[in-house]
Amino acid sequence: MSPAETAIRTARLHWNAAIATGDVEGAVGPVTRDCVLVPAGGEPFNGRAAIALAWRRLLGQGGRYVREVERIEAGEGVAAEFGRWRSDAGLSGAYLAEWHEGAEGWRCARELYVQLSG
Repeated sequence: MSPAETAIRTARLHWNAAIATGDVEGAVGPVTRDCVLVPAGGEPFNGRAAIALAWRRLLGQGGRYVREVERIEAGEGVAAEFGRWRSDAGLSGAYLAEWHEGAEGWRCARELYVQLSG
């Protein structure tokens, strides 16, 4: 496993753990300041502050999500993460995340979720 893949998989594990416990700060931990998150069937959330508000609302309502990494393809300072997601409400689907390596390590710059069942 490459250093990029190890770092991203570790970040995703911590990210999932934060969501499982309802930790809003942890739920936005690895995203960049200008990250764009496109939820399944929804409008994009632009920027860390908007993403934090969305997680605060979702987690406050008891929503929980798990993302499972299927594969990571890394280039020079950029990586694509492909995986599956599921919610405790019975929804599930696929996702794609774009990661960038910088002074703070690997950070998520884009996420796109597609609902496939539920």
